[in-house]
Amino acid sequence: MNLATETRLDTVEETQAAPVQERKIIVAAVIGNLLEFFDFTVYSYFALTIGHQFFPADSPVTSLLLAFAVFAVGFVMRPLGGIVLGRYADRAGRKPALTLTLTILLMALGSASIGLAPTYAQIGMAAPVLIVVARLVQGFAQGGEFGAATATLLEMGGQASRGFRASWQLASQGAAALLGSGLAASLGFLLSTETMHSWGWRIPFLLGTLIAPVGIYLRRHIREEPPAQRAVADRDDPKRGLYARNWFLTIFAIMGMSVSTYVMMYYMPTYCIQYLGLPPKMSMLAGVASSTISLVMCPIYGAWSDRMGRRKPLTVIGRIALVVLLYPAFWIMTHFPSLPVVLAALIVLMLCYTMGSAPAYALMPENFPKHLRAGYMSSAYAIAVSVFGGTAQLVAGWLIQVTGNKMAPAWYMIGCVLISLIAVSMFEETGNKAID
Repeated sequence: MNLATETRLDTVEETQAAPVQERKIIVAAVIGNLLEFFDFTVYSYFALTIGHQFFPADSPVTSLLLAFAVFAVGFVMRPLGGIVLGRYADRAGRKPALTLTLTILLMALGSASIGLAPTYAQIGMAAPVLIVVARLVQGFAQGGEFGAATATLLEMGGQASRGFRASWQLASQGAAALLGSGLAASLGFLLSTETMHSWGWRIPFLLGTLIAPVGIYLRRHIREEPPAQRAVADRDDPKRGLYARNWFLTIFAIMGMSVSTYVMMYYMPTYCIQYLGLPPKMSMLAGVASSTISLVMCPIYGAWSDRMGRRKPLTVIGRIALVVLLYPAFWIMTHFPSLPVVLAALIVLMLCYTMGSAPAYALMPENFPKHLRAGYMSSAYAIAVSVFGGTAQLVAGWLIQVTGNKMAPAWYMIGCVLISLIAVSMFEETGNKAID
């Protein structure tokens, strides 16, 4: 066999192996991301019980707001984790960052600490302190996940399917929410109210410790990629100003979508119970519906942006539609509070949300060079989610309490999505361009 024939055979084998490797990359990054987001966010679906168990107060609303405040505390450490782990992903490579055993173990430790924590009635003030510490540990571990996972999905595969692969970042968050809300709904139907308040709520947190062995195993099978090489020193790069501009735009582009995520996928079950008067068991189905739409539609919109060769049209249209429909949807839910009405309104809103978000998860990182991508994306995402997403449930509940208006969350979301719409429209279109 001559050299030319051997070269052609090697090329064929590599071409045939590429789709298989691409699927492995998606599965490993997505499942690891799913598990870490599940550990971090499942807290939301049990906020009422956690508030009662760890933050007793004269008013149930106060207990709930305290529980949401501790949920927000977990986001305080995310910017630090984003900066540290994002830069590590750029310098050492994507695989070392994704398989960093310390962060996976920290996330599992945080979940175990919450699942095993004694209540306020058992150990007094030490109980809420333990919950706060566990959330801070989880926040640091989660901080660097976004940038490394998004960069991995975007870069490891063909240029033509970047939007589809990157959309799985958001789809995996939907899968995590589906797992959390589905588990909460299932436990609600299987266990009595007394059992749920006693120990049933601990089950999801203890299951979350599975992230350690599963996450480490899956991600160690990702193909190694060499770290990106810098063409010039960062301080001498003539595009530093552009990168800084895009970093600020990324923060505000994520802001509106992050607020929408934490209201529609995580806060809505609590909203249905407290303000719409729906039964707790049925209210969890609101989270199931919204997260299912996210899981299903994000890859579809991501692939659609690939076929169009453009990210911005779907992103802008989806966000405009969300702004327009938020008020009518909340008006219908508050005036006709029933499960079918709530589910229908949420499905419509989530269809708009996923259209405006999934292509953006390729658009934003495509606007950064490879050697800076994970660091910029991790830090921008961590700041946006910490300041706006993590506090969304607390702000929504507080606005309702101070205004007495159940429509308050809609107005807050509209303002945030409008700002986000302006920011995302200022990015350079990248769907029709090759990236490094």
